[in-house]
Amino acid sequence: MECVLVELESVCKEKMQQAIETEEGLGIEYDEDVVCDVCRSPEGEDGNEMVFCDKCNVCVHQACYGILKVPQGNWLCRTCALGVQPKCLLCPKRGGALKPTRSGTKWVHVSCALWIPEVRLK
Repeated sequence: MECVLVELESVCKEKMQQAIETEEGLGIEYDEDVVCDVCRSPEGEDGNEMVFCDKCNVCVHQACYGILKVPQGNWLCRTCALGVQPKCLLCPKRGGALKPTRSGTKWVHVSCALWIPEVRLK
């Protein structure tokens, strides 16, 4: 059984490498450690794709971050688009998927805001 699994893994690796090297695999990045910064799920699906910020490389699902349509070109998260590096008011972690509160001057992680019902995002 182990020999069969080793052979299947080898074939899978070869096919993935071939897809990446050919036109079929252009633009597709595969990293099993990538997860959405909000829900922590690694799974994307049609209509709820995983999107990466082209500046800070934060990864989010469309639905988790409120992205209505995946842009054809570059996409920047809110903080990178505004050129700010705020800290989350609810936790000590820096970076990640942040959004402004209703005041517009304070920022929180989307995941932190989901845990505290009193917090409202813009």
